[in-house]
Amino acid sequence: MKEKLSNKIIMRLLRLLSFFSFQDGDLEKVLAHAKAHNEKQKFKLPRNRKIEFKDLKVYTESGTYHCLRMKKRGQKPERAILFICGGGGVYDYCQSQLFLAKKLLNRVDCEIYYPFYPPATKQPINETYRMIFESYKLMLKDYGHKKTGVLGLSFGATAAMTMISWNNYYGEKLPMPALTVGLSPGHVPANSTERKLLEAYKNIDPVISINMVETYGRIHKGGASLEDWLVHTAHGDFRNSGKVLLYFGEKESLAFAAPIYKQSLEKAGADYRIHIEPNMPHCYGAVRINKACRRTYDEYVTCINEL
Repeated sequence: MKEKLSNKIIMRLLRLLSFFSFQDGDLEKVLAHAKAHNEKQKFKLPRNRKIEFKDLKVYTESGTYHCLRMKKRGQKPERAILFICGGGGVYDYCQSQLFLAKKLLNRVDCEIYYPFYPPATKQPINETYRMIFESYKLMLKDYGHKKTGVLGLSFGATAAMTMISWNNYYGEKLPMPALTVGLSPGHVPANSTERKLLEAYKNIDPVISINMVETYGRIHKGGASLEDWLVHTAHGDFRNSGKVLLYFGEKESLAFAAPIYKQSLEKAGADYRIHIEPNMPHCYGAVRINKACRRTYDEYVTCINEL
């Protein structure tokens, strides 16, 4: 009974949060809202008595970006995690979600790399994926791939999976991380069958409407001609991946993509597990606020610490 009440409270809070954080509607309305939000975002190097921060510069052909490196003061970790925040690839929530990486640092014996990636309101989404891939390259300079993992939230989970596809499609030949954890990875329907799967979640998700899934996909393209796997991300090439753990909430629209990811991971012969938590919302495992959240959070934290 307490668990059901807790779930209802979480759903109501998320519905309220989405009202202030995300814009739903047609493409022009969402794009204008996201651009206005993103223009206000500025990178700032944090200060903390218990955490040591370092600002790494990440270079692509199109720009220079920040990747925040953080570890407990005095610590010499043997493993590292690339923590990719969410925002649909449209909203820049890097600064506002940084607290989640700090919270994780209290529970893992590792260093965290936190990329401040560019949203698709500035350039098509392939630049976002390129920046994240380059951040992973930087991590490999100090850590062997068997001691590395990636943790992604929402779009961050999409990027974590797309990083594997990027490595295969572009022949980068980098060793992939030993562990990829994705909380609610996204996917844009590629055909009418997948669109029907998504439509079954109409009015269920308090955060991400089915309209937002399609709209964000169009924003990702930015008018460019992109390869299908950069937009329809669950159809990626996931060969050569390490262990993959994907978590969805039963009450989120992105759960429609779970069987599509399953099919692609099976095709790739990947070592994977996909979990759908009953009665839980989008990215439920990002925090430890009830039994279901704690169970998932503690499970992937254990996996990280066992790298």
